[in-house]
This record gives sequence, structure tokens and C-alpha cells, in this order.
Amino acid sequence: RGARQSATATGRTPQERSRGVGGTAMAYVVDLESRSHLVEHVLPLRGKLKTGQLVELSLLKKPFDMGDFQALHEIFEEIIEEGVSYPQQGPVTAEAFRVYYTSHDVFVLREASSREILGAFYVKPNFPGRCSHICNHGFMVPSRFRNRGIGTVMARHSLFLSKLLGYKAVYYNLVFTDNKHAIHAYKKLGFQQTGKQLATTPSLFSFSASPTPAGVLGGA
Repeated sequence: RGARQSATATGRTPQERSRGVGGTAMAYVVDLESRSHLVEHVLPLRGKLKTGQLVELSLLKKPFDMGDFQALHEIFEEIIEEGVSYPQQGPVTAEAFRVYYTSHDVFVLREASSREILGAFYVKPNFPGRCSHICNHGFMVPSRFRNRGIGTVMARHSLFLSKLLGYKAVYYNLVFTDNKHAIHAYKKLGFQQTGKQLATTPSLFSFSASPTPAGVLGGA
């Protein structure tokens, strides 16, 4: 099932949606496509955080384990409530989270022994068609696990995995200026700031990079 089928289910074609017919403006429709088969041979990735904690990065496979899905939904709701990284306004239903966050490939970082989820990120096209080689990532780290280097570890290996998934570039076009930890991590990983939008509240940055290999999973 793809995004185009979902659009049809609303009674409007993708072209109508792109013109805002029916009240919802939409610039384009990105087809749903998992590329997980291209990275399964390197997963899971194992290593240590800077705290010495053993961790494991793996693919969130479908059909989802409902415990994992619920945990990720709760993390997302916490982050939305903070209001410094994603554009959504809460509350976000489980179905809305599923459609938005898990539409393509999702990777989960777990504590090695307890299997508790420490963070997650998605990798999906930022644009359709001729620009579908440019991907976007969406990172989540619950507040209780921050300041351990989890976000940096995931960002580093999102580049490695993006290259294996066939993407040629990474573009973050929605980075709030209040999200200082993310901005620091992106610059540390070699991202270049490509713009700043001051006409919105809060202000936005955009960043881009090539998905060069990041090596083995390790501390940040």
C-alpha cells in the first residue's frame, strides 16, 4: 500500500491534494517503499555508548511488536510536547504516528541486555521522483536517556545505513533553532547549513550532507 492509495481513499486524487482541493494543501506525495532488504546483512550493529553501556542497533520489522510500537509512540508524544524538533502538535494518535513515522524504514537502538529502547530514527525519501535519492531522518531519544551520546551515535550510523539503502544525499529541511543539541550533532558530523528561515516561529535551519560510511557502531 502506498501514499497514493491513501490519497485515493480520501476521495481525492494526488493532483487534487497537491492543489489543496478539499482543504488540505500538499506539495507532493512520496510513495511508500521499504529498502530494508539492502541493510539486513549488516544488522544488528553492536557497540558501547560513551557511558560504557552496551547497545544494539536493529531494524524495526513489520508486523511491529506492539510493545515496541507503543514505546516509540510514547517517546514521540513526549518529544512533540517539548515542541523543539517535530512540527506536529499533540496529541498524536497511534494511527497518525504509524502513518508519519513508520511509513518507510525505522531503526531502533536498544540497551543490549534489557532490550529497552533508548532511541530510534527513520530513513525515508525527502522528495519524490527524480529527487527520491535525497533522504531525511527523524531522530527520537526520550528525555530520561539523553546526554549519553545516543543521538550522536544514531546520527552517525544513519549516514552509514542511508548509503547502503541507496540514498545519495541527506537533507534536513526542518531543524528548529531551539534544537541546539541536534544542531551541534549535525555540524559535528559534517553537515553544512544551507539556509535559515526567519519568517516562522520558531526559526528554522536546513542542513545537508552526503551519506558517507560511518564505520562501526561506537560511542559519541
